Amino acid sequence: MRLWPTNDQRRLLGKPFIRALLPLAERRGISSSELFRGTSLSEQKLQINNFRLTDHEMLLLLASAEEKINDPHLWQLVVETLFSDRLNPLIDLTVHAKTLKQALIHLSRFQSLLQPFLFTPTQRFENYLQLDFIPVEGLSGKMNQLCYSANCKIGVAILLMLGRARGLAINQWHVALPDDISPLPTWKKWVKKVSSRPICGLSIPAEQLQEHSPERNLAQYHQALSFCQMQHQTQAQASVMLSVFKWLDYQLETGHDASLTELAAEIGISLSSCKRLLASHGYSFQQIYDLVRLHKLLNLLQKHPYSNVELAQKLGYSNPNNFRRACKRWLGIVPEELRQQQSALFISNSAL
Repeated sequence: MRLWPTNDQRRLLGKPFIRALLPLAERRGISSSELFRGTSLSEQKLQINNFRLTDHEMLLLLASAEEKINDPHLWQLVVETLFSDRLNPLIDLTVHAKTLKQALIHLSRFQSLLQPFLFTPTQRFENYLQLDFIPVEGLSGKMNQLCYSANCKIGVAILLMLGRARGLAINQWHVALPDDISPLPTWKKWVKKVSSRPICGLSIPAEQLQEHSPERNLAQYHQALSFCQMQHQTQAQASVMLSVFKWLDYQLETGHDASLTELAAEIGISLSSCKRLLASHGYSFQQIYDLVRLHKLLNLLQKHPYSNVELAQKLGYSNPNNFRRACKRWLGIVPEELRQQQSALFISNSAL
């Protein structure tokens, strides 16, 4: 049976990813010292810390690799290495879960064992499941963009590899990407459609959620679950951003106000500690709240072409003009343009 290191979550997060990434980078002429240049990382630091990375360091590494390694196949190869060499217990846990639905629940709960903030809480529509990959914050403007590009490519690649490992018809899946992010070459062979969308997303036919894995191994599944639970328990803050995201989403859904003070009370920490907690993940309260609103906006428009007044109310804005300005700030387009894009995506997904 496979045994994984039982140190801490950072080792599980950093070491497998580096073991997969560094040899691929070196074969493309990019040494580890070059890859770490301009970041807070170094080979000596990694050796001393046994390959442990903070979330911020991981984001810097993703952005650096995206910028310096000129290979469109890179992230697909990294993910394939994670799967083929079983470098993380979450791989076994999701591959051998009973159904895809169970696999996605595990992936959502333990996603920080693979990379920071893989995807948001899923949204179920009439005949498909929607997963969104939210933008990252906390780096400089260009580095944010590079990191989001890498994060999206890795996240989608992980899910597609999971679908293939479980024997699912991923040619029926639908990938949507921002215009400035190019799909990985392999995806065009695997999926039915790759389209444009302000935020990266993946749509999966709902009928596939209950399909069982033909290669399920219960022994590997239970061992992997034990390791993931162990790491999750020793790192209480590992999924804190997902919890914050869900709480803010619930506040919007139920029409309740949300503030940093109320969030701190919900988590059970002081106001200053809450600020530091969000900052340690690269966010301010307003930034994470805006991302929740943006996620909700996109999903609302996939259900129905709501008016600006209706959208403003559902997103907690008292004035539709404030909502319109926020949409322009988030996406660079006004709600009317976004409504047209999302209507096209709704028609595409309805055909899945």
